[in-house]
Amino acid sequence: MLRRVFAHPNAPIVVGAALGIATTAAYLIGSGRSFGYDAAATFGNFVATPNLIDAFAVHSSMPSMPLKSIASNDHVFLSLLSHVIYSLTGSRSEVVYRLVPALAAGGTVAVSAAVLARRFGLLAGACAGLFVAANPLFVENSRDLRGYSLAALFALLATLILISGKWSRGRLIWYTVLLGLAIATHVFVVVVLAGHVVWIAMRGSWSDIKRLAPAWVAALAIGVAANANIEIMEFVQHGFPPSMFNPSFPLYLVLFLVGAPAVLPLGLWLSTAGLGLWAARREPRVWASVAVVAVVVAILWLVLQPAYLYPRFFIFLIPGVAYLMAAAIKRWWVLAPVVLAGAIVAIVAQAPGYTEDPLALHQAANAVELARAGGGNPCVIHSDESILAAYTTAFTVVTTADQLSGCSEVVIVSWNVDPTLRDLAAQEFPHLTVLPAYYHAVVLGR
Repeated sequence: MLRRVFAHPNAPIVVGAALGIATTAAYLIGSGRSFGYDAAATFGNFVATPNLIDAFAVHSSMPSMPLKSIASNDHVFLSLLSHVIYSLTGSRSEVVYRLVPALAAGGTVAVSAAVLARRFGLLAGACAGLFVAANPLFVENSRDLRGYSLAALFALLATLILISGKWSRGRLIWYTVLLGLAIATHVFVVVVLAGHVVWIAMRGSWSDIKRLAPAWVAALAIGVAANANIEIMEFVQHGFPPSMFNPSFPLYLVLFLVGAPAVLPLGLWLSTAGLGLWAARREPRVWASVAVVAVVVAILWLVLQPAYLYPRFFIFLIPGVAYLMAAAIKRWWVLAPVVLAGAIVAIVAQAPGYTEDPLALHQAANAVELARAGGGNPCVIHSDESILAAYTTAFTVVTTADQLSGCSEVVIVSWNVDPTLRDLAAQEFPHLTVLPAYYHAVVLGR
């Protein structure tokens, strides 16, 4: 009976759907916690604003915070969807705005598991789906108001359209829209577009290139248009900090894609992915993808050297790593328990603090509101306003030491403030109240 169930043609879809639903449900546990730093900046400046156009990073909610210094936090298409929700409902609930990223994460897991189950077998597909769902990089960046999981889902769907079936006008439209929205959500998905171009070029068919070229141009135009204001601020108005060489970035990228910082899952999954690369060694698209990613990473790492360059920017590669996992399990079925053990350990390792507030924004906002209601003048140190504004604006922003004398208390919610000004505030306001969270906030009083 069990063998008959596994052999059913719809079994991959059922397994994928089950894993996707479970992933979304698990990711929504603790979704009422405060926003993280980047998510709070996104919500306060690009979502909870009077104008829908703010989703495209055209306005800072706080005059003291230059827009170009926070524009890179805007994942435009997700901000647009979230702003529509805010405009229609007026909700400021974190749960509401974590729904889309969690659903997109569940969709990525579901599609990955179902497709890989059809390609490599039910066991391989299920284990690969579990790898995606339990991967710490994927988990952390799919549980907040960030666009990484949405970009990964759109990129995955566009890739599947590219490699399956004959082209029709409808398929071309879907492919263009999905790839364009993926880039509009996170601009690093242009790597996927580059990979697609190389895949098609490898066929040596000029007719395929001519057929797909307009789709590539249109997808790139959608992504560039959505991010145009951000890119102008970053590159023309020097919104990025000065370039900085990170000698360890390529290593960190590989390690975080396959399980870091959880040590045991990293070892189990890295070895399986390596064997998967060997199992798929005769597939030209695998090596073409590795080459494209390597070239892009080399350009970023050695040439452009952006100050902000993190492994999470390449989160859309995780389904590709899952492909290697499934290929390895298909070749050596005994690797299935290895991948499963990695998933179990990764889940256990991430359990502590899973529902904890990343920042004490709720408590800090309450402290500010209470102080203002009592006739005081609560202050925050410059740069903290970009995130606390997601919860309250009833504070004064301090940028220089002489402004501290006009404050009744000083609330510090993040590590990103001027340390010299922070230390001066601690001297002038010696009474300290700690607001607990993963990163504690403090209220400094006289």
